[in-house]
Parts: sequence; C-alpha cells; structure tokens
Amino acid sequence: MCIDFATCICRYRYDKDVIVVCNSVRVGNELGAGHPKSAAFSVIMVNMVSFIISVIEAVVVLALRRVLSYAFTDGEIVANAVSDLCPYLAVTLILNGVQPVLSGN
Repeated sequence: MCIDFATCICRYRYDKDVIVVCNSVRVGNELGAGHPKSAAFSVIMVNMVSFIISVIEAVVVLALRRVLSYAFTDGEIVANAVSDLCPYLAVTLILNGVQPVLSGN
C-alpha cells in the first residue's frame, strides 16, 4: 500500500489508476490529520500532473501521426485515414488522462 503520492510516483511507472489510488490515500491522510487545505492542494497537483502527462502523450501522437498510421497498415489510403483521425485521438488522450482523477475511479 502506498503511504503518499511521492512514494507511489517513485515506486511505480506512470499509470492513471496508480495516481488515483495514491491521491485518494494522500487526500484521506490529510483530511484525517485535519488539513483540508493540504488535501485540496493534493487534488490540484495530481490533476495538473495527470494533465501535463496527457498533453505530452497527445503531442507525441500528433508529432508521429504519419509514422503511427503505418503501424496499422501498409496501404496508403488507410494510413492517411488513420493519420487524419490522430487529432481526435490526441483530444481523447487528454480527456481520458484527467477524467479518472476527477471522478476517483
């Protein structure tokens, strides 16, 4: 079990579920200790970290969209279609990066 958010980040690779669990532990510990401002700060920070990582993932997808499209096919038409859909994938990556943290799931 994780003791705090920093321990989770150091022990595990980036995984949205791990960040949610670590944040829940951190917020619970801070609220139990009677520090509501620290709990609110923890929620803000974990949202920012998750958002930043999601934006980096989205930028990588957008930067490599011509290369990524050929991972699925050798056909030119399908590769262009996949490349055209990569901006939607980037937006979805950002939304899916923040949503689990906000909902606590």
